Amino acid sequence: MTTRDAMYSEGFVSSCSCKQLVSVLDEDVTKLPPESDGSGNIEYKTKLNNTSNSRTSHLATQLQWRLAEGCGHAVYVVGVHDDGSVVGITDEEFQLTVDILRDMASQLGNAHISSIKKRVLKDNECRVVAEVGITQRNSVQRSELRVTVLGDHGAGKSTVLGCITYEEADNGCGKARLNLLRHRHEVESGRTSSIALGTVGFDSDGQVLSYANNNSAEQIYRRAQHVVTFIDTCGYSKHLKTTARAITGHSPHVFCVMIAADSEAVSATTREYLRIAAVLGMPLAVVISKMDLATKVGFASLMHDLLAALAEDVPNRSKCIVTSTNAGESLAQDMMGLAVVPIFTTSAVRTVGFSELTAVLAKSRPLHQPIGNATGAVNDTRPFEFHVEHMYLFDSVGTVVTGWVHAGVAGPSVDREKKLAIGPDSAGDFINIDITSIHTLRIPTETAEAGSSAALAIHPHKPVTITKGMVIVDAEYLEDSSKRRVSDEFVAQVAVLDPEFSALHSVIVHIRCAYRMARIVEIIDEQNDQANSSPPAAFSCYNLLVRLKFDDGFRDYMYPGMPVVARDGQNLTFAGHIKTVI
Repeated sequence: MTTRDAMYSEGFVSSCSCKQLVSVLDEDVTKLPPESDGSGNIEYKTKLNNTSNSRTSHLATQLQWRLAEGCGHAVYVVGVHDDGSVVGITDEEFQLTVDILRDMASQLGNAHISSIKKRVLKDNECRVVAEVGITQRNSVQRSELRVTVLGDHGAGKSTVLGCITYEEADNGCGKARLNLLRHRHEVESGRTSSIALGTVGFDSDGQVLSYANNNSAEQIYRRAQHVVTFIDTCGYSKHLKTTARAITGHSPHVFCVMIAADSEAVSATTREYLRIAAVLGMPLAVVISKMDLATKVGFASLMHDLLAALAEDVPNRSKCIVTSTNAGESLAQDMMGLAVVPIFTTSAVRTVGFSELTAVLAKSRPLHQPIGNATGAVNDTRPFEFHVEHMYLFDSVGTVVTGWVHAGVAGPSVDREKKLAIGPDSAGDFINIDITSIHTLRIPTETAEAGSSAALAIHPHKPVTITKGMVIVDAEYLEDSSKRRVSDEFVAQVAVLDPEFSALHSVIVHIRCAYRMARIVEIIDEQNDQANSSPPAAFSCYNLLVRLKFDDGFRDYMYPGMPVVARDGQNLTFAGHIKTVI
Protein backbone atom coordinates (compact mmCIF):
# COMPACT_ATOMS: atom_id res chain seq x y z
CA MET A 1 0.00 0.00 0.00
CA THR A 2 1.57 3.28 -1.04
CA THR A 3 1.46 6.44 1.00
CA ARG A 4 -0.85 8.03 -1.54
CA ASP A 5 -3.23 5.10 -1.18
CA ALA A 6 -3.18 5.56 2.58
CA MET A 7 -4.05 9.24 2.29
CA TYR A 8 -6.59 9.49 -0.51
CA SER A 9 -9.72 7.51 -1.14
CA GLU A 10 -9.48 5.02 -3.98
CA GLY A 11 -12.28 6.71 -5.89
CA PHE A 12 -10.70 10.11 -5.56
CA VAL A 13 -7.30 8.94 -6.75
CA SER A 14 -8.71 7.08 -9.72
CA SER A 15 -10.83 10.04 -10.74
CA CYS A 16 -7.81 12.31 -10.55
CA SER A 17 -5.46 9.90 -12.29
CA CYS A 18 -7.64 9.21 -15.34
CA LYS A 19 -8.65 12.06 -17.52
CA GLN A 20 -12.38 12.01 -18.29
CA LEU A 21 -12.98 11.06 -21.92
CA VAL A 22 -16.05 13.29 -22.42
CA SER A 23 -16.91 16.36 -20.37
CA VAL A 24 -19.79 18.78 -20.70
CA LEU A 25 -17.18 21.52 -20.46
CA ASP A 26 -15.51 20.42 -23.70
CA GLU A 27 -16.35 22.50 -26.74
CA ASP A 28 -18.71 21.01 -29.34
CA VAL A 29 -19.93 18.27 -26.97
CA THR A 30 -23.66 17.80 -27.49
CA LYS A 31 -24.11 14.33 -26.01
CA LEU A 32 -22.82 12.60 -22.87
CA PRO A 33 -23.15 8.95 -21.85
CA PRO A 34 -26.49 8.30 -20.10
CA GLU A 35 -26.54 8.89 -16.37
CA SER A 36 -25.74 5.89 -14.20
CA ASP A 37 -28.49 5.43 -11.65
CA GLY A 38 -26.95 2.37 -10.04
CA SER A 39 -23.56 3.74 -9.00
CA GLY A 40 -21.12 6.62 -9.29
CA ASN A 41 -20.81 10.12 -7.91
CA ILE A 42 -22.05 11.99 -11.02
CA GLU A 43 -25.63 13.27 -11.14
CA TYR A 44 -27.25 14.89 -14.21
CA LYS A 45 -29.71 17.74 -13.61
CA THR A 46 -31.33 19.74 -16.37
CA LYS A 47 -32.22 22.38 -13.83
CA LEU A 48 -33.69 22.77 -10.35
CA ASN A 49 -36.72 25.01 -9.82
CA ASN A 50 -38.20 26.42 -6.64
CA THR A 51 -38.78 23.31 -4.56
CA SER A 52 -40.71 22.52 -1.39
CA ASN A 53 -38.95 21.56 1.83
CA SER A 54 -39.84 17.92 1.34
CA ARG A 55 -38.47 17.96 -2.20
CA THR A 56 -35.24 19.61 -1.03
CA SER A 57 -34.88 16.97 1.70
CA HIS A 58 -35.32 14.24 -0.91
CA LEU A 59 -32.68 15.86 -3.12
CA ALA A 60 -30.35 16.13 -0.10
CA THR A 61 -30.74 12.39 0.48
CA GLN A 62 -29.86 11.81 -3.16
CA LEU A 63 -26.83 14.06 -2.74
CA GLN A 64 -25.72 12.07 0.32
CA TRP A 65 -25.81 8.88 -1.75
CA ARG A 66 -23.73 10.44 -4.54
CA LEU A 67 -21.23 11.72 -1.95
CA ALA A 68 -20.93 8.24 -0.47
CA GLU A 69 -20.32 6.81 -3.94
CA GLY A 70 -17.59 9.38 -4.53
CA CYS A 71 -15.93 8.99 -1.14
CA GLY A 72 -16.97 12.49 -0.10
CA HIS A 73 -17.05 14.15 -3.51
CA ALA A 74 -19.97 14.48 -5.96
CA VAL A 75 -20.32 16.22 -9.33
CA TYR A 76 -23.64 17.66 -10.54
CA VAL A 77 -23.71 18.14 -14.31
CA VAL A 78 -26.19 20.97 -14.91
CA GLY A 79 -28.03 21.57 -18.20
CA VAL A 80 -27.98 17.91 -19.23
CA HIS A 81 -30.89 15.44 -19.49
CA ASP A 82 -30.68 11.99 -17.89
CA ASP A 83 -30.05 10.48 -21.32
CA GLY A 84 -26.97 12.66 -21.71
CA SER A 85 -28.43 15.25 -24.08
CA VAL A 86 -26.76 18.65 -23.60
CA VAL A 87 -29.52 21.30 -23.70
CA GLY A 88 -28.26 24.10 -21.47
CA ILE A 89 -30.18 26.52 -19.28
CA THR A 90 -30.33 30.29 -18.88
CA ASP A 91 -28.12 32.21 -16.44
CA GLU A 92 -31.13 32.86 -14.19
CA GLU A 93 -32.04 29.16 -14.14
CA PHE A 94 -28.43 28.26 -13.49
CA GLN A 95 -28.15 30.64 -10.52
CA LEU A 96 -31.37 29.24 -9.04
CA THR A 97 -30.07 25.71 -9.53
CA VAL A 98 -26.81 26.55 -7.73
CA ASP A 99 -28.76 28.11 -4.83
CA ILE A 100 -30.82 24.95 -4.44
CA LEU A 101 -27.69 22.80 -4.60
CA ARG A 102 -26.19 24.97 -1.87
CA ASP A 103 -29.32 24.45 0.26
CA MET A 104 -29.08 20.68 -0.30
CA ALA A 105 -25.46 20.68 0.85
CA SER A 106 -26.23 22.80 3.92
CA GLN A 107 -28.87 20.29 5.02
CA LEU A 108 -26.16 17.67 5.31
CA GLY A 109 -24.28 19.93 7.71
CA ASN A 110 -20.75 19.11 6.60
CA ALA A 111 -21.00 19.51 2.80
CA HIS A 112 -20.44 22.54 0.60
CA ILE A 113 -19.98 23.54 -3.03
CA SER A 114 -16.26 23.28 -3.71
CA SER A 115 -16.12 24.18 -7.42
CA ILE A 116 -18.25 25.61 -10.25
CA LYS A 117 -17.10 25.25 -13.85
CA LYS A 118 -19.36 26.74 -16.52
CA ARG A 119 -19.44 26.77 -20.35
CA VAL A 120 -21.55 28.89 -22.68
CA LEU A 121 -23.07 26.89 -25.54
CA LYS A 122 -21.61 27.91 -28.87
CA ASP A 123 -24.85 27.61 -30.82
CA ASN A 124 -26.87 29.47 -28.19
CA GLU A 125 -24.98 32.05 -26.15
CA CYS A 126 -28.01 32.54 -23.90
CA ARG A 127 -27.67 29.04 -22.46
CA VAL A 128 -24.98 27.50 -20.26
CA VAL A 129 -23.93 24.09 -18.96
CA ALA A 130 -21.81 23.47 -15.88
CA GLU A 131 -20.15 21.01 -13.53
CA VAL A 132 -20.77 21.79 -9.86
CA GLY A 133 -18.52 19.95 -7.42
CA ILE A 134 -19.79 19.28 -3.90
CA THR A 135 -17.47 18.04 -1.13
CA GLN A 136 -18.41 16.52 2.20
CA ARG A 137 -15.98 17.06 5.02
CA ASN A 138 -15.44 14.60 7.82
CA SER A 139 -16.88 15.89 11.10
CA VAL A 140 -15.84 12.97 13.33
CA GLN A 141 -12.72 13.48 15.44
CA ARG A 142 -10.42 10.49 14.89
CA SER A 143 -7.19 9.73 16.65
CA GLU A 144 -4.33 8.08 14.80
CA LEU A 145 -1.45 6.04 16.18
CA ARG A 146 1.50 5.08 13.97
CA VAL A 147 3.54 2.09 15.10
CA THR A 148 6.89 1.31 13.49
CA VAL A 149 7.64 -2.41 13.70
CA LEU A 150 11.36 -3.22 13.89
CA GLY A 151 13.31 -6.46 14.18
CA ASP A 152 15.70 -8.91 12.58
CA HIS A 153 14.87 -10.81 9.43
CA GLY A 154 12.93 -13.90 10.40
CA ALA A 155 11.39 -12.30 13.49
CA GLY A 156 7.95 -12.61 11.89
CA LYS A 157 7.08 -8.91 11.56
CA SER A 158 5.05 -9.16 8.36
CA THR A 159 3.39 -12.39 9.44
CA VAL A 160 2.25 -10.98 12.78
CA LEU A 161 0.94 -7.81 11.14
CA GLY A 162 -0.88 -9.88 8.54
CA CYS A 163 -2.59 -11.83 11.31
CA ILE A 164 -3.58 -8.66 13.19
CA THR A 165 -4.88 -6.70 10.20
CA TYR A 166 -6.75 -9.62 8.60
CA GLU A 167 -7.56 -11.59 11.76
CA GLU A 168 -6.51 -14.89 10.28
CA ALA A 169 -4.07 -17.55 11.39
CA ASP A 170 -0.79 -18.31 9.67
CA ASN A 171 -0.14 -21.75 8.25
CA GLY A 172 3.40 -21.91 9.60
CA CYS A 173 4.88 -21.07 6.19
CA GLY A 174 4.24 -17.32 6.10
CA LYS A 175 0.80 -17.33 4.47
CA ALA A 176 -0.39 -14.40 6.61
CA ARG A 177 2.45 -12.15 5.50
CA LEU A 178 1.23 -12.29 1.89
CA ASN A 179 -1.47 -9.81 2.93
CA LEU A 180 1.18 -7.13 3.51
CA LEU A 181 3.93 -7.82 0.98
CA ARG A 182 3.87 -5.39 -1.92
CA HIS A 183 6.19 -6.86 -4.56
CA ARG A 184 6.47 -10.20 -6.30
CA HIS A 185 10.10 -10.68 -5.32
CA GLU A 186 9.11 -10.19 -1.67
CA VAL A 187 6.53 -12.95 -1.98
CA GLU A 188 9.02 -15.29 -3.66
CA SER A 189 11.92 -14.64 -1.25
CA GLY A 190 9.97 -13.94 1.93
CA ARG A 191 12.12 -10.87 2.52
CA THR A 192 10.53 -7.47 2.98
CA SER A 193 12.42 -4.85 0.95
CA SER A 194 10.02 -1.89 1.19
CA ILE A 195 7.88 -0.14 3.72
CA ALA A 196 4.37 -1.58 3.93
CA LEU A 197 1.43 -0.18 5.87
CA GLY A 198 -1.20 -2.20 7.70
CA THR A 199 -4.28 -0.79 9.40
CA VAL A 200 -6.68 -1.69 12.18
CA GLY A 201 -9.35 0.55 13.64
CA PHE A 202 -11.42 0.67 16.80
CA ASP A 203 -15.00 1.88 16.96
CA SER A 204 -16.67 3.74 19.83
CA ASP A 205 -17.22 0.44 21.67
CA GLY A 206 -13.58 -0.59 21.32
CA GLN A 207 -14.33 -3.33 18.80
CA VAL A 208 -11.55 -4.15 16.35
CA LEU A 209 -12.16 -3.11 12.74
CA SER A 210 -9.94 -5.07 10.36
CA TYR A 211 -10.00 -6.32 6.79
CA ALA A 212 -11.82 -9.39 8.11
CA ASN A 213 -15.00 -7.36 8.69
CA ASN A 214 -14.40 -4.48 6.25
CA ASN A 215 -13.95 -4.42 2.50
CA SER A 216 -11.24 -1.76 2.40
CA ALA A 217 -9.02 0.50 4.46
CA GLU A 218 -11.34 3.37 3.61
CA GLN A 219 -14.26 1.58 5.24
CA ILE A 220 -12.15 1.03 8.34
CA TYR A 221 -11.26 4.72 8.47
CA ARG A 222 -14.87 5.83 8.13
CA ARG A 223 -16.14 3.51 10.85
CA ALA A 224 -13.26 3.94 13.30
CA GLN A 225 -12.76 6.52 16.03
CA HIS A 226 -9.18 5.37 16.65
CA VAL A 227 -6.90 4.13 13.88
CA VAL A 228 -3.61 2.26 14.32
CA THR A 229 -1.28 2.22 11.33
CA PHE A 230 1.50 -0.37 11.43
CA ILE A 231 4.67 0.50 9.51
CA ASP A 232 6.33 -2.75 8.50
CA THR A 233 10.10 -2.44 7.98
CA CYS A 234 12.90 -4.51 6.47
CA GLY A 235 14.92 -6.96 8.51
CA TYR A 236 17.93 -7.39 6.23
CA SER A 237 20.83 -4.96 6.59
CA LYS A 238 20.84 -4.65 2.80
CA HIS A 239 17.68 -2.56 3.12
CA LEU A 240 18.84 -0.50 6.11
CA LYS A 241 18.20 2.73 4.20
CA THR A 242 14.50 1.90 3.99
CA THR A 243 14.32 0.95 7.68
CA ALA A 244 16.09 4.15 8.73
CA ARG A 245 13.58 6.18 6.72
CA ALA A 246 10.75 4.44 8.57
CA ILE A 247 12.31 5.47 11.88
CA THR A 248 12.72 9.17 11.12
CA GLY A 249 10.44 9.83 8.16
CA HIS A 250 7.08 8.33 9.05
CA SER A 251 6.71 10.26 12.32
CA PRO A 252 5.95 7.13 14.38
CA HIS A 253 4.37 7.42 17.81
CA VAL A 254 5.46 3.99 19.06
CA PHE A 255 8.32 1.58 18.35
CA CYS A 256 7.40 -2.10 18.40
CA VAL A 257 10.48 -4.34 18.48
CA MET A 258 9.78 -7.93 17.46
CA ILE A 259 11.85 -10.95 18.54
CA ALA A 260 11.36 -14.57 17.50
CA ALA A 261 10.79 -16.90 20.44
CA ASP A 262 13.11 -19.51 18.93
CA SER A 263 16.05 -17.07 19.00
CA GLU A 264 18.93 -18.05 21.22
CA ALA A 265 19.50 -14.50 22.44
CA VAL A 266 18.72 -10.86 21.74
CA SER A 267 20.70 -9.94 18.62
CA ALA A 268 22.96 -6.91 18.22
CA THR A 269 20.52 -5.41 15.70
CA THR A 270 17.65 -5.71 18.16
CA ARG A 271 19.80 -4.07 20.85
CA GLU A 272 20.36 -1.15 18.46
CA TYR A 273 16.62 -0.69 17.99
CA LEU A 274 16.09 -0.71 21.76
CA ARG A 275 18.77 1.96 22.17
CA ILE A 276 17.31 4.11 19.40
CA ALA A 277 13.91 4.00 21.10
CA ALA A 278 15.49 5.10 24.37
CA VAL A 279 17.58 7.85 22.82
CA LEU A 280 14.72 9.29 20.76
CA GLY A 281 12.37 9.12 23.75
CA MET A 282 9.92 6.82 21.96
CA PRO A 283 7.27 4.67 23.65
CA LEU A 284 8.37 1.06 23.24
CA ALA A 285 6.64 -2.31 23.13
CA VAL A 286 8.31 -5.69 22.66
CA VAL A 287 6.49 -8.50 20.85
CA ILE A 288 7.84 -12.03 21.08
CA SER A 289 6.58 -14.01 18.08
CA LYS A 290 6.58 -17.69 17.13
CA MET A 291 5.71 -18.92 20.63
CA ASP A 292 4.58 -22.17 19.00
CA LEU A 293 8.26 -22.87 18.22
CA ALA A 294 9.61 -21.96 21.67
CA THR A 295 11.03 -24.46 24.12
CA LYS A 296 10.82 -24.00 27.87
CA VAL A 297 14.58 -23.78 28.34
CA GLY A 298 15.15 -21.62 25.27
CA PHE A 299 12.36 -19.19 26.12
CA ALA A 300 13.61 -18.79 29.68
CA SER A 301 17.09 -17.99 28.37
CA LEU A 302 15.70 -15.50 25.85
CA MET A 303 13.59 -13.71 28.48
CA HIS A 304 16.57 -13.45 30.82
CA ASP A 305 18.65 -11.93 28.01
CA LEU A 306 15.80 -9.59 26.98
CA LEU A 307 15.18 -8.25 30.49
CA ALA A 308 18.93 -7.64 30.91
CA ALA A 309 19.06 -5.81 27.56
CA LEU A 310 16.07 -3.63 28.47
CA ALA A 311 17.60 -2.79 31.85
CA GLU A 312 20.82 -1.65 30.18
CA ASP A 313 19.56 -0.05 27.00
CA VAL A 314 16.19 1.34 28.15
CA PRO A 315 16.75 2.38 31.78
CA ASN A 316 14.20 4.06 34.01
CA ARG A 317 11.32 2.09 32.49
CA SER A 318 9.58 -0.83 34.16
CA LYS A 319 9.07 -4.08 32.30
CA CYS A 320 5.72 -5.86 32.20
CA ILE A 321 4.81 -9.19 30.60
CA VAL A 322 1.21 -8.79 29.46
CA THR A 323 -1.00 -11.84 29.96
CA SER A 324 -4.53 -10.36 29.91
CA THR A 325 -6.57 -7.54 28.42
CA ASN A 326 -7.83 -6.19 31.76
CA ALA A 327 -5.23 -3.47 32.29
CA GLY A 328 -5.15 -2.21 28.71
CA GLU A 329 -5.94 1.44 29.45
CA SER A 330 -3.54 1.93 32.37
CA LEU A 331 -0.79 0.01 30.58
CA ALA A 332 -1.29 2.15 27.46
CA GLN A 333 -0.94 5.35 29.48
CA ASP A 334 2.22 4.09 31.17
CA MET A 335 3.72 2.98 27.86
CA MET A 336 3.02 6.30 26.14
CA GLY A 337 4.34 8.13 29.21
CA LEU A 338 7.67 6.24 28.94
CA ALA A 339 7.11 4.55 32.31
CA VAL A 340 6.87 0.93 31.19
CA VAL A 341 7.84 -1.40 28.34
CA PRO A 342 5.08 -4.00 27.82
CA ILE A 343 6.17 -7.41 26.55
CA PHE A 344 3.67 -9.48 24.55
CA THR A 345 4.00 -13.17 23.69
CA THR A 346 2.26 -14.18 20.46
CA SER A 347 1.85 -16.99 17.99
CA ALA A 348 0.61 -16.38 14.47
CA VAL A 349 -0.17 -20.08 14.00
CA ARG A 350 -2.25 -20.35 17.16
CA THR A 351 -3.44 -16.70 16.97
CA VAL A 352 -2.68 -16.08 20.64
CA GLY A 353 -1.46 -12.87 22.26
CA PHE A 354 -2.96 -10.50 19.68
CA SER A 355 -5.97 -9.53 21.81
CA GLU A 356 -3.63 -8.28 24.55
CA LEU A 357 -1.63 -6.25 22.04
CA THR A 358 -4.66 -4.68 20.36
CA ALA A 359 -6.23 -3.93 23.76
CA VAL A 360 -3.23 -1.73 24.63
CA LEU A 361 -3.03 -0.09 21.21
CA ALA A 362 -6.77 0.65 21.31
CA LYS A 363 -6.19 2.87 24.35
CA SER A 364 -2.86 4.39 23.28
CA ARG A 365 -2.93 8.01 22.19
CA PRO A 366 0.01 10.10 20.93
CA LEU A 367 1.50 12.50 23.44
CA HIS A 368 0.77 16.20 22.88
CA GLN A 369 -2.31 15.30 20.81
CA PRO A 370 -4.37 18.46 20.13
CA ILE A 371 -7.56 18.76 22.14
CA GLY A 372 -10.89 19.66 20.56
CA ASN A 373 -13.22 22.15 22.18
CA ALA A 374 -16.95 21.74 22.69
CA THR A 375 -17.65 22.46 19.03
CA GLY A 376 -15.11 19.93 17.81
CA ALA A 377 -12.61 22.59 16.69
CA VAL A 378 -9.00 21.79 17.48
CA ASN A 379 -6.99 24.14 19.66
CA ASP A 380 -3.30 23.94 18.82
CA THR A 381 -1.44 27.24 18.91
CA ARG A 382 1.90 25.80 17.84
CA PRO A 383 3.25 26.94 14.46
CA PHE A 384 2.12 24.64 11.67
CA GLU A 385 4.68 22.13 10.44
CA PHE A 386 4.01 19.46 7.82
CA HIS A 387 6.63 16.93 6.68
CA VAL A 388 6.39 16.10 2.96
CA GLU A 389 7.02 12.51 1.92
CA HIS A 390 5.62 12.34 -1.62
CA MET A 391 4.33 14.71 -4.29
CA TYR A 392 1.74 13.99 -7.00
CA LEU A 393 0.34 16.06 -9.85
CA PHE A 394 -3.30 15.57 -10.89
CA ASP A 395 -4.97 17.35 -13.79
CA SER A 396 -8.18 18.05 -11.89
CA VAL A 397 -6.61 18.92 -8.52
CA GLY A 398 -3.13 20.22 -9.15
CA THR A 399 -0.22 19.58 -6.80
CA VAL A 400 -0.85 17.15 -3.94
CA VAL A 401 1.69 16.45 -1.19
CA THR A 402 1.38 13.60 1.30
CA GLY A 403 3.03 13.32 4.68
CA TRP A 404 2.50 14.00 8.36
CA VAL A 405 1.51 17.00 10.45
CA HIS A 406 4.17 17.47 13.10
CA ALA A 407 2.59 20.46 14.87
CA GLY A 408 -0.21 23.00 14.61
CA VAL A 409 -3.39 23.10 12.56
CA ALA A 410 -3.94 24.27 8.99
CA GLY A 411 -6.58 24.05 6.32
CA PRO A 412 -8.71 25.99 3.85
CA SER A 413 -11.44 26.38 6.50
CA VAL A 414 -9.08 27.82 9.12
CA ASP A 415 -8.98 31.60 9.41
CA ARG A 416 -5.25 32.15 9.16
CA GLU A 417 -3.48 35.45 9.33
CA LYS A 418 -0.14 33.78 8.77
CA LYS A 419 1.00 32.53 5.38
CA LEU A 420 2.27 29.03 4.73
CA ALA A 421 5.43 28.23 2.79
CA ILE A 422 7.03 25.08 1.40
CA GLY A 423 10.75 24.42 1.19
CA PRO A 424 13.64 24.58 1.32
CA ASP A 425 14.43 24.38 -2.39
CA SER A 426 17.89 23.90 -3.86
CA ALA A 427 18.77 27.49 -2.93
CA GLY A 428 17.49 27.11 0.61
CA ASP A 429 14.43 29.30 -0.01
CA PHE A 430 10.74 28.82 0.83
CA ILE A 431 7.81 29.46 -1.52
CA ASN A 432 4.44 30.71 -0.25
CA ILE A 433 1.51 28.37 -0.87
CA ASP A 434 -2.23 28.06 -0.32
CA ILE A 435 -3.94 24.85 0.83
CA THR A 436 -7.01 24.20 -1.32
CA SER A 437 -8.22 20.87 0.08
CA ILE A 438 -7.28 18.18 2.60
CA HIS A 439 -7.68 14.42 2.97
CA THR A 440 -6.78 12.61 6.18
CA LEU A 441 -7.10 8.84 6.30
CA ARG A 442 -8.72 8.91 2.83
CA ILE A 443 -11.51 11.18 4.09
CA PRO A 444 -12.02 14.84 3.10
CA THR A 445 -11.55 17.03 6.17
CA GLU A 446 -11.62 20.70 7.04
CA THR A 447 -8.24 20.76 8.79
CA ALA A 448 -4.96 18.92 9.10
CA GLU A 449 -3.87 18.74 12.70
CA ALA A 450 -0.86 17.58 14.68
CA GLY A 451 -0.27 13.84 14.74
CA SER A 452 -2.30 13.01 11.63
CA SER A 453 -1.22 11.77 8.23
CA ALA A 454 -2.64 13.91 5.46
CA ALA A 455 -2.74 14.66 1.76
CA LEU A 456 -2.79 18.38 1.00
CA ALA A 457 -3.77 19.87 -2.33
CA ILE A 458 -1.66 23.02 -2.53
CA HIS A 459 -1.25 25.98 -4.85
CA PRO A 460 2.32 27.39 -4.87
CA HIS A 461 2.51 31.11 -5.56
CA LYS A 462 5.34 30.49 -8.02
CA PRO A 463 6.89 27.41 -9.66
CA VAL A 464 8.80 25.14 -7.29
CA THR A 465 10.24 21.65 -7.55
CA ILE A 466 8.85 19.72 -4.59
CA THR A 467 11.01 16.90 -3.26
CA LYS A 468 10.82 14.35 -0.49
CA GLY A 469 11.89 15.81 2.86
CA MET A 470 10.53 19.31 2.34
CA VAL A 471 8.33 20.94 4.97
CA ILE A 472 5.32 23.23 4.98
CA VAL A 473 5.56 25.76 7.79
CA ASP A 474 4.30 29.14 8.92
CA ALA A 475 6.24 31.58 6.76
CA GLU A 476 6.62 34.18 9.50
CA TYR A 477 8.05 31.61 11.90
CA LEU A 478 11.03 31.10 9.58
CA GLU A 479 12.22 34.59 10.49
CA ASP A 480 12.99 33.44 14.03
CA SER A 481 16.42 31.97 13.28
CA SER A 482 17.07 31.32 16.96
CA LYS A 483 14.63 28.39 16.82
CA ARG A 484 14.34 27.05 13.28
CA ARG A 485 16.49 27.76 10.32
CA VAL A 486 17.85 26.50 7.04
CA SER A 487 21.51 25.52 7.27
CA ASP A 488 24.10 23.04 6.03
CA GLU A 489 25.76 22.47 9.42
CA PHE A 490 24.55 21.37 12.83
CA VAL A 491 25.60 19.78 16.12
CA ALA A 492 23.79 16.64 17.29
CA GLN A 493 23.80 14.98 20.68
CA VAL A 494 23.93 11.28 19.95
CA ALA A 495 24.32 7.77 21.26
CA VAL A 496 26.91 5.74 19.38
CA LEU A 497 25.70 2.46 17.90
CA ASP A 498 28.84 1.52 15.95
CA PRO A 499 32.06 1.16 18.01
CA GLU A 500 34.12 2.15 14.95
CA PHE A 501 32.21 5.40 14.55
CA SER A 502 35.15 7.63 15.57
CA ALA A 503 37.20 6.38 12.61
CA LEU A 504 34.64 7.51 10.05
CA HIS A 505 35.01 10.69 8.00
CA SER A 506 31.43 10.92 6.75
CA VAL A 507 28.03 9.32 7.36
CA ILE A 508 24.60 9.23 5.72
CA VAL A 509 22.24 11.31 7.87
CA HIS A 510 18.49 10.68 7.98
CA ILE A 511 16.38 13.71 8.93
CA ARG A 512 12.62 13.36 8.47
CA CYS A 513 12.10 11.21 5.34
CA ALA A 514 15.20 12.46 3.50
CA TYR A 515 18.81 11.38 3.77
CA ARG A 516 22.03 13.22 2.89
CA MET A 517 25.74 12.57 3.00
CA ALA A 518 27.40 14.63 5.74
CA ARG A 519 31.01 15.14 6.75
CA ILE A 520 32.01 14.68 10.38
CA VAL A 521 33.64 17.98 11.34
CA GLU A 522 34.19 17.40 15.04
CA ILE A 523 33.44 14.90 17.80
CA ILE A 524 33.18 16.17 21.38
CA ASP A 525 32.97 13.75 24.30
CA GLU A 526 30.85 15.27 27.06
CA GLN A 527 30.29 12.04 28.93
CA ASN A 528 31.76 13.40 32.14
CA ASP A 529 30.41 16.94 31.78
CA GLN A 530 28.07 17.21 34.78
CA ALA A 531 26.97 20.71 33.75
CA ASN A 532 25.64 19.52 30.42
CA SER A 533 21.97 20.48 29.94
CA SER A 534 21.21 17.58 27.59
CA PRO A 535 18.25 15.22 27.98
CA PRO A 536 18.72 12.36 30.48
CA ALA A 537 21.23 9.82 29.21
CA ALA A 538 19.67 6.64 27.90
CA PHE A 539 23.07 5.01 28.32
CA SER A 540 26.55 6.29 29.03
CA CYS A 541 27.59 7.45 25.56
CA TYR A 542 24.59 9.73 24.96
CA ASN A 543 26.64 12.78 25.93
CA LEU A 544 28.63 12.63 22.71
CA LEU A 545 28.34 15.73 20.51
CA VAL A 546 28.94 15.41 16.78
CA ARG A 547 29.31 18.37 14.44
CA LEU A 548 28.22 17.56 10.89
CA LYS A 549 28.21 19.44 7.59
CA PHE A 550 26.22 18.39 4.54
CA ASP A 551 28.15 17.68 1.34
CA ASP A 552 27.71 19.68 -1.88
CA GLY A 553 26.49 22.75 -0.04
CA PHE A 554 23.06 21.22 0.59
CA ARG A 555 20.95 23.13 3.12
CA ASP A 556 18.05 21.72 5.10
CA TYR A 557 15.38 22.92 7.50
CA MET A 558 16.39 22.02 11.06
CA TYR A 559 15.84 23.02 14.65
CA PRO A 560 17.01 21.84 18.10
CA GLY A 561 15.33 18.65 19.25
CA MET A 562 14.74 17.21 15.76
CA PRO A 563 15.51 13.44 15.66
CA VAL A 564 18.46 12.29 13.58
CA VAL A 565 19.76 8.83 12.66
CA ALA A 566 23.00 8.14 10.81
CA ARG A 567 24.37 5.09 9.04
CA ASP A 568 27.51 4.00 7.26
CA GLY A 569 26.39 1.81 4.41
CA GLN A 570 24.66 -1.16 6.05
CA ASN A 571 25.48 -0.26 9.65
CA LEU A 572 23.76 2.21 11.96
CA THR A 573 26.34 4.55 13.47
CA PHE A 574 24.47 6.84 15.86
CA ALA A 575 21.05 8.22 16.80
CA GLY A 576 20.04 11.29 18.74
CA HIS A 577 18.71 14.82 18.46
CA ILE A 578 19.93 18.03 16.90
CA LYS A 579 21.26 20.28 19.65
CA THR A 580 22.39 23.35 17.72
CA VAL A 581 21.89 24.60 14.16
CA ILE A 582 24.92 26.54 12.96
